[in-house]
Amino acid sequence: MRHTVPAVLKAADMLALIARAGSDTTIRGLADSLRIPRTSCYRILRSLIARDLVRALEDGGHEVSLGLLPLVEPLRSVEGLVVAVRPELEALATGTGLTAKLSVRRGDHAVTVARQESPQAAHIAVRIGAAFHLSLGSSGAVLLSSMGKEEVDGILARAPSECWEHQRPEDVWRRIRQVRAKGFAWDFGGYRTNCHAVSAPVADGDGATCGAMTLVGFPQEVTRQNLPRLAGALTSELAILRRRLKAGTGARDPGCKKSHHRARSRG
Repeated sequence: MRHTVPAVLKAADMLALIARAGSDTTIRGLADSLRIPRTSCYRILRSLIARDLVRALEDGGHEVSLGLLPLVEPLRSVEGLVVAVRPELEALATGTGLTAKLSVRRGDHAVTVARQESPQAAHIAVRIGAAFHLSLGSSGAVLLSSMGKEEVDGILARAPSECWEHQRPEDVWRRIRQVRAKGFAWDFGGYRTNCHAVSAPVADGDGATCGAMTLVGFPQEVTRQNLPRLAGALTSELAILRRRLKAGTGARDPGCKKSHHRARSRG
């Protein structure tokens, strides 16, 4: 990873490890897991403790501290949406045998905030917190589809060069048009060759797009032949979700109001 600070990366890895249930959070356990000297581990821990991000326990272990709360406050708008879509994610994974995930926009990126893994032993794994540029994949197209042309062009102009190794801006616009015309978009290996996906917009009761729900599978699982069936399953579950949100029977604060981008003039 270019242009990064190793010590900062280790501190982030340490926080994640401390937050993980069942981890050995003693200095020795953390140093062994992170493969760093114990002196380095101690200094990173002391720095995190000084900022009230971590607190020491009497048994020698450590846990995350309440000093993290202000850092996660901006994520509360997404928390309600994650709770609201859980039944639909579970239904999709069970009904299709694929992994189902929810992505939201953060800046120029789509970020996975919820997932339901496929019930099959061999399946595409999706990591919570995984982020990729909006120019990539079907979920990025869904999130771009509610924006105006000027905003989309600006995002594509800022895209890093690696986004254009296997596609052109015209390909992104093609996927955006798919969403606007059909209500869903698909990507057959354009982002990752071993990963096929189909995505549709998550809308609140007012019709505002606040996320993208995606079915992810291997190339033989998501094909042109079964695309209509998978897209139908997506749109059916999302219609149920929207009715529930509109009726106010979903999460108390589904988060759409704070995270969506209403449709603008598309040019």
